[in-house]
Amino acid sequence: MNAASPIERIAASHAAVAPGLPGGPRWSQRRSGALATLVARGLPERRDENWKYLDHLRLGDFRFDAGERGRLTAGELHAAALPSEGARRLVIVDGRFDAGLSDLTPEPGLAIEDLTALLARDPASAETLLRAPAADADDRFALLADAFTGGGVVIRVAAGQRLARPLHLLHVATSNAAASHHARLVIEAGAGAGLQLVEEFLSVGDAAVFGNLSAELCLGAASDMEHLRLLRRNPAAAQVETWVTRIAAGASYRQHLFVLGGGLVRSNSRLMLEGEAADCRLSGLYLADGERQVDIHTQVAHQAPRTRTVQDYRGIATDRGRGAFNGCIVVHAGAPGADASQTSRNLLLAAGAEINARPQLEIHVDDVRCRHGATTGTLDPAQLFYLLSRGLDPATARNLLTYAFCQDVIAGIGHPAMRAYVEDRIAGALPERELIRGLA
Repeated sequence: MNAASPIERIAASHAAVAPGLPGGPRWSQRRSGALATLVARGLPERRDENWKYLDHLRLGDFRFDAGERGRLTAGELHAAALPSEGARRLVIVDGRFDAGLSDLTPEPGLAIEDLTALLARDPASAETLLRAPAADADDRFALLADAFTGGGVVIRVAAGQRLARPLHLLHVATSNAAASHHARLVIEAGAGAGLQLVEEFLSVGDAAVFGNLSAELCLGAASDMEHLRLLRRNPAAAQVETWVTRIAAGASYRQHLFVLGGGLVRSNSRLMLEGEAADCRLSGLYLADGERQVDIHTQVAHQAPRTRTVQDYRGIATDRGRGAFNGCIVVHAGAPGADASQTSRNLLLAAGAEINARPQLEIHVDDVRCRHGATTGTLDPAQLFYLLSRGLDPATARNLLTYAFCQDVIAGIGHPAMRAYVEDRIAGALPERELIRGLA
C-alpha cells in the first residue's frame, strides 16, 4: 500500500480537528473552502517556477496538520528569548496568542487583540479582518493557514501615535514531538503612526515542528515602521511564512531579516507600494550551514508615482547547506518616477554548498530608475592573498573577509542583543569564532 501524500494527510487531519477550531459555522465554511482550493491546486512542487529551488521531498516529510499546543513557563521563555529590556513582549505559543506571557499594559493608541478570542466572539469581524488567500501558486501555505489556524494576534497602532517602546513579538514552538502550528498575524498602523517591531522565531525543544505563518501588514499614509526579524528555530524544524504588505502614500517600511536557524525555511513576501512616494527598504542575511536550506522569495509592486525600493540580501552557505533568493520587482504603468534597486550577494564557503539567485525586473513605464544584480562565489583570492601577505594565518584571513561580507547588513541591526546573536551565530560557522566575537 502506498503511503498517503501530504495533501491527503492534510485533508484527513482537517476532518478530525475542524470541529474544535474557533469561528463557528461561518468560519467552518471558509476553512472548508480554503482546504478545497488547496486540495485542487496541490502543494507547490519543483515545476512551479517560484518554488523550483525548495527541497519538496524534505518538506513533505513534515506534518502539515494541526498539532498539540505545549506549555511554556515564563522562566523557559526568559532563558530562550533574546533580552528585550524596554520593549513590550508579545508571545505566540504554538500558533496561539498567550496573554499570560505577554505585556498587555495599556498604552494610548495601541490595541492588541487575541485572534482566538475574536474568532469565538465575532467571527464576522474576523472574516473581514483576515485576508482571504488567493488560489495562485504563492498563496498555498496561506490557504493551509486559513484552513487550520486557531489563533494569532492583531496589533493596531492608531493614527498619529508613535509607540514609546518597541514591540518584541515571539513565535515559540514548544513541542517535543513532531507537530504543526499555523498562526495568523495582522498589523495595522494608521496615518502618521510609528513603531518598531522585533520579531523572533525560536524553539523550546528539538522536535521536527512545522511552523506556518500567514501575516498581513498595512501602513497608513506617512506612517513609519522598522521591522527586525530573526528566525532561529532548531535544526529539525521547518518554517514557512507568507507576508502581504500594503504601503500607503508617503509611508516608510524598513525590514531587516536574519535567517540563522531552522532546518528548512521558506519566506514569501509580497509588498505593494500603493501610494505616491511610498518607500520600502529590505535587507537580509541568511546562513545555510550543516544541511540546512533557506529559500527567500520577494515580490515588490510599484503601483504609484515616485515610489522607491532598495533591497540588499546576502547569503552564506557552508558544509552541505543550500540557499536561494528569488526577487521580483514590478513597476506598473501608473508608477512613473519609480526608483528600484535589488542586490543579491552570496558566498560559498565549502565545495558541497549551493546558492541560487534569481533577481527579476518587470517594467511597464519609461520614466524609471531600476537596477538589479546578483553574485555568487567564493572569497576573493586577491583579498585573501593580501591578508596572508600581511602575516595573518589562513583561518583568520578567511574569517575577516567573511565578517566584512556580512557587516553592511549587520550594521542595520538596532537591537543590541540581536546584533550580538547574529555575529555569534555567523562566527559559529567559521573556524575562528573568537575572532568575530572580538570585532563586535
